[in-house]
Amino acid sequence: MNVAILGREGPLASQTRAEAVRQGHRVSQDVAEAIIYLPNTEAGAEAANQAGSLAELEQRVTRGGFRKLVLRSHAIVYGANPKNPGFITEDRVSLLPERAPESRWLRAEQIAARFGNATIVRLTNVLAPEEGDLIVKQLSSRAAMPLAGRDPQVQFITLKDAARALVCAAESDAAGIFNASGDGALPLKKAYRAAGTARLPVPKKIQKLFRHTHSPEPLEFNWTVSGERAAREWGFRPEQSTTKALAEFVKQKRGAHPELLATSYDPWGLDEDYIRAWGAWFAFLRKVYWRIDFEGMEHIPAAGRAMFVSNHRGFMPLDAVMHLSLALAERGRIIRFLIIPCLLYFPFLSNFLTKLGGVIASQENAARLFEGENLVGMFPEGIRGTFTPYKSTYQLRDFSKSALAQLAIEHQTPIIPVAVIGHAEIFPIIGRIDSTYLKLKTGWPYFPIAPPFPFLPFVPFPSKWHVRVLEPVAVAGLAPEDARNEKLVRDLSRHVQNLVQQNINHMLARRKHVFWGKVLDGTAPAAPPFHPMRHALGV
Repeated sequence: MNVAILGREGPLASQTRAEAVRQGHRVSQDVAEAIIYLPNTEAGAEAANQAGSLAELEQRVTRGGFRKLVLRSHAIVYGANPKNPGFITEDRVSLLPERAPESRWLRAEQIAARFGNATIVRLTNVLAPEEGDLIVKQLSSRAAMPLAGRDPQVQFITLKDAARALVCAAESDAAGIFNASGDGALPLKKAYRAAGTARLPVPKKIQKLFRHTHSPEPLEFNWTVSGERAAREWGFRPEQSTTKALAEFVKQKRGAHPELLATSYDPWGLDEDYIRAWGAWFAFLRKVYWRIDFEGMEHIPAAGRAMFVSNHRGFMPLDAVMHLSLALAERGRIIRFLIIPCLLYFPFLSNFLTKLGGVIASQENAARLFEGENLVGMFPEGIRGTFTPYKSTYQLRDFSKSALAQLAIEHQTPIIPVAVIGHAEIFPIIGRIDSTYLKLKTGWPYFPIAPPFPFLPFVPFPSKWHVRVLEPVAVAGLAPEDARNEKLVRDLSRHVQNLVQQNINHMLARRKHVFWGKVLDGTAPAAPPFHPMRHALGV
């Protein structure tokens, strides 16, 4: 096959030509069956009429004369956004800000899409600084300015693997959008450390003042991609994983420490060393400050998949942290809580939650967690439950509006209900401020007046907590396809809700004081059984 590699000249263009020849193709600059086009998305490329301009791409698409067009694009077009679940698939819409410098890639894709047989290859960070990726250029330098309070997961691909992906696209009859990346991901901070690049964290607003070629967004949130479609339809597998590719890239750099890189990292950023570093502080909060009493921890399995479901109050995710600490101390399990995107809006808090094992809530992420036999945590009342006014704080909201029952049935996972009292008093919500601006900035339904917040936002009340872990609700006898039975799903959700509510009421009736006293003595109310088949049949 005659292949033309056109557009921006650089290491990737040279490597792609070499790869095409290695695969037995003829490289031509004139008549070709397939064109692999590498656009020049740098600022000023259009005005200077440089090779790889979008105007040149548009002319070639209009003129035609070839069978296949392959466009080299970039995975950043998905947008670095807290709503991204990680390992994004090609059907995901772009969340890239309209005025971001990286939107030039999207414009190139729009032009290429006019050609009837076009394949767009969205590459992650290519490990060659000449290719212009901000993160790679930073890793090649002695010092870099990451965003203060941010440590997103990042991916890399070698020049060779990037070139292989482009040639595979030219050889394939499949059209559309395909991702290409080295397998896995790692925290950006670990990449800096391995590269020997000194970090000089700078807030985002300051960085925006002098970054014009690149926006700082790639340094803020995850935009990792899945390469499953390329593997399935092209048979393309990268030869090197993200961590191995990075190790090879930095080993020639003076002052680099590739030996610091682990073989693999948690896909979403869990850092067990980080959890251990916080362990003493968590133990102080659990044992001294909130004096948490608990029972039923034996109901949490020592291994295997399970869903940890609890009521969630206090409007800050401190109860999730205490559940994590308690389960780790008593059962040696790390709860992987499904979290809402607005919790990642805030620098430092986003780092804290992801390193503790938090994962953006999505069906895809839940599936991957269960496949890994994780203990997955969920607060089924959602953010509205968190912001329940104190006068009705222990009246649960409808669990059936969440996906807990559907996920449990689909993934054949037992549900472990957990009832908690005392956590609602750390920040009791007694008022609210409705502000469109604050909703936009925080993602909260309203701004709470919850003494001592906002006057002393980091000093919650030292109320006494009581945690009761109930016997698991099994889904034995149900098949994954039963997750489509709306009545069954609704009934199972409300059964779990009723169990939690019953135990909350029982504990509240026995509580004499918010700040002290004993409630738990092993005498939980009898739990009515749930008969899955009876509900499935509508009996």
